Amino acid sequence: MARASASSSIQKVCAVLRTLSQRSPQRLTEIARSVSLNKTTALRILGELTQEGFVQRAANSKSYELGGELRAMAAQTRRPVDIVELAQPSLLRLAEKSADTALLSIRREMEAVYIGRAVGTHPLQPSYINVGSRRLLGVGAGSLALLGWLPDAEMNTIIDIVVSRQQAGSRITRNFLKERIRVARKCGYTFLIDAAIRGMGGIGVPVRDENGEVIAALSIGAASDRIVSRESMLSSALLQEARLIARGVAERQAAARRSR
Repeated sequence: MARASASSSIQKVCAVLRTLSQRSPQRLTEIARSVSLNKTTALRILGELTQEGFVQRAANSKSYELGGELRAMAAQTRRPVDIVELAQPSLLRLAEKSADTALLSIRREMEAVYIGRAVGTHPLQPSYINVGSRRLLGVGAGSLALLGWLPDAEMNTIIDIVVSRQQAGSRITRNFLKERIRVARKCGYTFLIDAAIRGMGGIGVPVRDENGEVIAALSIGAASDRIVSRESMLSSALLQEARLIARGVAERQAAARRSR
């Protein structure tokens, strides 16, 4: 009986995820109706999935949509090269060298999804970013690196949307992002201080494939003063590791072509 009950519970969870994957976002009543559950049961399942990061509340809405954990998992299944595996040694080296948090992110539409993380030994770390966390493009150093090297027309459209979603008084304005991107394209890395969260900052670099396409971003997040005082060292370390990852990606892409 216990096994049958567990199986039934798993089936209900799968049904909720399946209906959200078909159309998202949806309100509680729509989800409950689609999977033939009462609202109380559907709400409990959605609450547990939200807590685990597989579902999230849509921005400024009572609707639900798929969360960062599922998006990150889906992104990896579509990639011919396991970028997380390739980047893990780089993340560990960066966290050890900086004593701060090293992050790997990929773009998914308007957002950056964090798919890799290594934490250094310094007591103050950006604990608000974990594997599966998502941020609007441009809001953090890594997400700005994913935005900054897009074609200008696409980049400008995304900037307009991102700025429109900011609260009044936010430092994330169109002029601010455009200036940060201009500087980043010149020096090769992004640099953000006190932008999204006061007292915190970051440096990010794009990771490219063999065709020069940006496929990920490598970044370091830390207290603002730690970023400012070590900008040169941190940016050099990030650029070096990004080159190593890019080389590994190119080698695996070439090997995959040879095996066909």
